[in-house]
Amino acid sequence: MKVLLINPSIYDFAAYSFWSSPLGLLYVGSVLRKNGAELTLVDCMRVVETKRKADGRAPFVKEKVLKPEALKGVRRHYRRYGISRETLSGELSCIDRPDLVLITSIMTYWYPGTKEAVEAARKVFPGSRIVVGGIYPSLCDEQARQQLRMADLIVKHNEIETFYRFVDDALSTTLKFRPSIYELDALPYPCYDLYDDIPFVPLLTSFGCIYRCTYCATPYMHPAIVRRSPFSVLEEIKHWHGHGVKRFVIYDDNFLHEKDRYAKPLLRGIAELPFRIDIFNPNAVNAALIDEELAELFCSSGFRELRIGLETTDPETQRSTGGKVNTRVFEKALAILRDAGFDMETVSVYILAGLPFQKWEMVKGAIDFLFALGVRPYLAEYTPIPHTEMFEKYCRFARYPITQDALYQNNALLSFAWEGFTEKDLRYLKQYVREKRSPR
Repeated sequence: MKVLLINPSIYDFAAYSFWSSPLGLLYVGSVLRKNGAELTLVDCMRVVETKRKADGRAPFVKEKVLKPEALKGVRRHYRRYGISRETLSGELSCIDRPDLVLITSIMTYWYPGTKEAVEAARKVFPGSRIVVGGIYPSLCDEQARQQLRMADLIVKHNEIETFYRFVDDALSTTLKFRPSIYELDALPYPCYDLYDDIPFVPLLTSFGCIYRCTYCATPYMHPAIVRRSPFSVLEEIKHWHGHGVKRFVIYDDNFLHEKDRYAKPLLRGIAELPFRIDIFNPNAVNAALIDEELAELFCSSGFRELRIGLETTDPETQRSTGGKVNTRVFEKALAILRDAGFDMETVSVYILAGLPFQKWEMVKGAIDFLFALGVRPYLAEYTPIPHTEMFEKYCRFARYPITQDALYQNNALLSFAWEGFTEKDLRYLKQYVREKRSPR
């Protein structure tokens, strides 16, 4: 059984590789390899290696392209990030015909790149079976079935058994190894060995989240909390370190939940390894769960930066969006980190900008609050995500038809701009943060 994995290019107004990686695709590839599959990977999301930073991040290769009709009125440059369709078709034509082509999709509004990859694969391999999975079909199922009609199967995140049955039937085989995606300790390591170089490896440590933030789709995608054992994570770190990997990325919405059973034993184990690694956490940790021991473990285990979610300093917005943390608790967490000797210049704090009916002055107040505490604010522009409470409650107030076409769910569009928070206000806030970071 020959299987081709494709991580498609994306089309957007801005994109950068903050340790971006098609983790789910690579896990599924490894499961199939355990069943005897021969794997080939085409990762369209190439980066400019000469500009890769010491922490592993890098800019994607990019090219200006025409905007789709739906976005003609947006006064920003639109680009393809990753290789062109022509390059993709050329690379596909050099590959032996696969029995199965697996294509992932990530952000909902990136579906044009996924559609392009499906069409290219269908043209080059008309007899191969094509399967698309990922976040887009999971959150926009009906739209995905319309846009990706050339695929033989479109699966949601929780339909792995449907995928297994399809492979059995389509390829006249019987997969012997067919784990649930929630059997985290049983999953084989993702097939990063298919890359010529591995600049970093993301570590899957859990699914689900104890919080129900109104802007986040994690509770919809993964209603139950599933944890991976610290021992299993440590073994994977050792495995990849043996392949020369020194940077690891933790994408975990729930990393500090039940910290005495999971995060602390894991970080202690990392600190006791006979080698040093660098750890990054793009998803942010919850300040309310940081204590003195954790602060020391962040230092000793190798966190080269620490990202924390505050989202807002407005008490009512904190309460109405989930009540995960408040300003007093956040300040206490920073004091604990500072007392433990953590380098506060490497602490970044997410602030949400562009929430429905949010006023720009509220965001500026949060920015000033964070700079006064000596940490870096990071503006996270609100993305309207289907199946979240905030999306369902406010979608009718958006200035674009965000329920009709996922293209309009792009956070760059500031879908909930209004007289109290305009595009001009957002540009001012971004410039304000830049100037505060680098005073003349």
